[in-house]
Amino acid sequence: MSEPLSPQREPITDSPWFWLYLFATVALILLVFFRGKLDIRQANIERQHQARQIANQASGTPDAENVAVSSPGNTLIGLNYLFAILGILVSIGWGRLWYLRFRTPPPPEEPST
Repeated sequence: MSEPLSPQREPITDSPWFWLYLFATVALILLVFFRGKLDIRQANIERQHQARQIANQASGTPDAENVAVSSPGNTLIGLNYLFAILGILVSIGWGRLWYLRFRTPPPPEEPST
């Protein structure tokens, strides 16, 4: 009977920090690749909203005001907050995974009887 050389750790995929890191990283990469399309879509949505505001203003609604039309590079709602949130999640997930996986020693071996 051979004794294992070192105690076995649980698989890395059992850690929720691994999955947080993995999904946040994939989301961040996809956001970088599709930013152009998302900017165009956001500008179209904002232009539709602004057209409704201009139509209300033309009909005499008193609470409508002058509105600047959005373009793909100039939108009211940008992706910067989403980049920041995903960057923070990647940092937290990687830091916690690294600390728990590589900084802490493996659990002690249980004595066999």
